[in-house]
Amino acid sequence: MVIFINHMAWAPTIFDLITGQSHLFASAAEGFFIISGMLVGYIYASRALTHTKQIFEKLFKRAGWLYLLSIGFTTLYTLITLFLPPETVRSQYLSPTLGDFIIKTLTLQFNYGWADFLSRYAVMMVFAPFVVWLVAKRKSWLVAIVSVAIWFFFRDSPFQHVTAWQLIFFFGIIIGSHLPSIEKWVRSQPKSITHIARNTLFTISLVTFVTSVILTVILPTIVGEFKDSLPLTTYQAMLDIINVRFQLDWSVFDKESLGFGRLAIGTLWFATLYIIYRKYEKVIDKKTKGSLLLLGTNSLYVYGLQSFILFMMDIFIKPPEHASLILKSLIVANAVYLVYVLTKHRATIRSVRRRILRA
Repeated sequence: MVIFINHMAWAPTIFDLITGQSHLFASAAEGFFIISGMLVGYIYASRALTHTKQIFEKLFKRAGWLYLLSIGFTTLYTLITLFLPPETVRSQYLSPTLGDFIIKTLTLQFNYGWADFLSRYAVMMVFAPFVVWLVAKRKSWLVAIVSVAIWFFFRDSPFQHVTAWQLIFFFGIIIGSHLPSIEKWVRSQPKSITHIARNTLFTISLVTFVTSVILTVILPTIVGEFKDSLPLTTYQAMLDIINVRFQLDWSVFDKESLGFGRLAIGTLWFATLYIIYRKYEKVIDKKTKGSLLLLGTNSLYVYGLQSFILFMMDIFIKPPEHASLILKSLIVANAVYLVYVLTKHRATIRSVRRRILRA
């Protein structure tokens, strides 16, 4: 949901206080990757040595499916833009030649639209069975060393979308494979220690999150909306703080290369959210009427669906000039609800599609 909201061209909205317009110290994108890795490790590591062939085949097929989806979305969106005026959609791009487009698309060098993560997943899933097998052979330390080395030496390479982001995916596999043991070990610790550790973790996470929202959302809003009513020294001080924040975006908290700060803060926030959700999982599921669980268990479908909706919104529903915060928030809320409805009735839509194709 956060990824979808951040990708919409309808900022600012009231949701920015949670999503940070994708400019917080860490983002939901990293969480998306580590959850995927954790699931792979949790599901397959325990059977990797007894059902090696089946697991390799299944993960390779998954990689192939992700590859086809990636080039399929890129081809579809590029074909659509051929019939649109320039700048109809954001980041509109047409390859110089057909041959260049085909080569770059097939080799995953070119991704177009809002489903670019699929190409990263496709590459990582090719290596996933080998990682799972090594973890099952008690070689997690080897996976960790190689993964960190690739990130450290190649995170600024032209292929950083893989060389950097593989770090959280493969560490996710390691964590997922040992998850029951990790949780058991935590529960075995004295309550006084776990209480202090949990409170410290939650406090640091809350302080860094609020600070990030202030620097990313609140200060820029104040500077933009109340420029004329602010004292010059206050206005300049705020601008200086915002500029420092932007500079940190390209260094300590760089998203593409996964800077040190982003990894550290992302780990803190993810651990905090994981603990909260594990403790109150049933309550959250009940209060949200299973909506979060529905979107989570259909994550690939939801991710592809949101990319298509975003693309269509760019073409047909552009934000009007001077649109109010309330209007923008309502549009975003309805777009998220549309994703939920289409996911909830996924089976019905599939059966209707099959009947149409047969006819």
